[in-house]
Amino acid sequence: MIKLDGKSSNVRTVCGVLCCLTLGTLLASCNVEKRQAAPAAAPPIAVPEYECRWTAEPITIDGKGDEAAWKQAQVIDRFYVPGQGGKLGRTATKARLLWDHDYLYFLAEMEDADLYANVTEHDGPAWDNDVFELFFKPSDKKPGYYEFEVNAANTTLDMFLYSRGSGGYNRYKATDEFDFQTAVQLRGTLNDPRDRDQGWTVEGRLRWRDFAHTGGAPAAGDRWKFALCRYDYSVDFEGPELTCAAPLTRSDFHHYEDYATLKFVGPNAEDRAKPAAANADSPVNAGDDAQSK
Repeated sequence: MIKLDGKSSNVRTVCGVLCCLTLGTLLASCNVEKRQAAPAAAPPIAVPEYECRWTAEPITIDGKGDEAAWKQAQVIDRFYVPGQGGKLGRTATKARLLWDHDYLYFLAEMEDADLYANVTEHDGPAWDNDVFELFFKPSDKKPGYYEFEVNAANTTLDMFLYSRGSGGYNRYKATDEFDFQTAVQLRGTLNDPRDRDQGWTVEGRLRWRDFAHTGGAPAAGDRWKFALCRYDYSVDFEGPELTCAAPLTRSDFHHYEDYATLKFVGPNAEDRAKPAAANADSPVNAGDDAQSK
C-alpha cells in the first residue's frame, strides 16, 4: 500500500480516475478510427429525363439507323449495373428514340465481343441470350406496363403486363398481338465463342395503336416512365451482365419505381399539319445484311 501524508484512499481514488480517463480515451480513439474506416454511403443518383423527339422523316427498319433523323435524336448512353450505386456496364450501349403520328422508333448500338442468341421462337425466353429490352409505363395512376425484347438473332418478345406480379411472362406472353417490327445488324459471328466480335445494332418500331390499354399515343409534352435494358452474355463473364439506362436500386428490370423519365417533344405546327409518314403502313424494308421481321 502506498502512503502519502497518510491519505492512501485519496491516492487510490486519483489512480482510479486516471485509469478510467485513459481507458475512455483509448475507446474513443478506436471509435473514431472505426468511423473513419467506414465507407461513405454512395450519393443517390438523380432520375434522368430523356427526350423522345418528333420525326417527320420516314424511318426504314433495316438495322442501319442511317436516316438523318437519328442524328437529331438524343443519345442515351449511360447504362448502369442495377443495384450497384451508379456503376456503369463494361460494354457500351448507345440508344435513341423517335416518334411520329403512328409509331415509336428505337435504335440501339451495342458493343459485344461474344455474340450469342439461340432462342428463335417468338415470345420465347429471349433474356437467356444477348438481348435489348424496352419497358414503358405510361401512367402512374394505372398499374399496367409494357415489355419488349429483341435478341441478337432478331427474335422478339412483346407483352402488356396488367399489373406487376399478377402472372408475368407465362400469363401474358400471348395475350396481346403487337405490330412490333425489328431488324438486326451483326458485327461479328453469332454463336461462335472462339472468335472476337464487335457488337450488334437493333432498329425497330412500335405501333401506337398497340398501346390502347393505357390510352394509345402520347401528346407532345407527356412524360412516361421507361427503361432501356440489356443482357450481355460472354465467355469473358462468369454470368450475364445486366445494364439499364435507369439507375435501378435493385437487380430487377420490373422495378418501375426507379425508371427514368421519357418526355415526348414536338411536333411543331408545320409537322403537326402533315399527314402520317409515307411508310406508316408499309412492310418493313430490310437491308441486304439485316436480319429483319
